[in-house]
Amino acid sequence: MITPRYISELLGAPMAAIVQAEGIAARATADFIKEVGFTGVSDNIDGDYGAIRNVTFNYERIKADGTTEIAKLSVPLLTIIPIPSIQVAEAEIEFDLAMTQPESSQNPKEDSNAGRFGAINGLQLKAVFAKKPSQTPTSTLGTSTSNMNVKIRLAQSELAVGMVQLLNILDSANKEK
Repeated sequence: MITPRYISELLGAPMAAIVQAEGIAARATADFIKEVGFTGVSDNIDGDYGAIRNVTFNYERIKADGTTEIAKLSVPLLTIIPIPSIQVAEAEIEFDLAMTQPESSQNPKEDSNAGRFGAINGLQLKAVFAKKPSQTPTSTLGTSTSNMNVKIRLAQSELAVGMVQLLNILDSANKEK
């Protein structure tokens, strides 16, 4: 048998899952930067990842007098490859709930759920996930249905301000060589 849950738990669970998913995505981005952008992968507590991994290009350059010379350009690898970074750009949470009979506590002051969302004056609203109701609303034994759905759209996120600054510093350092 399915156990009814507080509405706040049913609504909060998908939102918490979205936050956790963004944390997992952020960790994957950090791991990618560490593994691809640095030569000495290290798990030291001080965060020393080693030297920046550079890519060096040799190309022919025409000098002012018309002669050619071989020039060398070295840039950090992270500046020329896309860093996989996603974020939840928009989350639309929709799912179906079947409301159960509200529970009321004998003494709302002793009720540990009195401050809980969905608990009003000792009345605790509970529900279970359910199938989408038919076109015509029905009511059986005090159960009514409320509808919500889950849709998550992912998008490439902007680079973090610190990452943009780091890339600018690395780019300036390479120009000074």
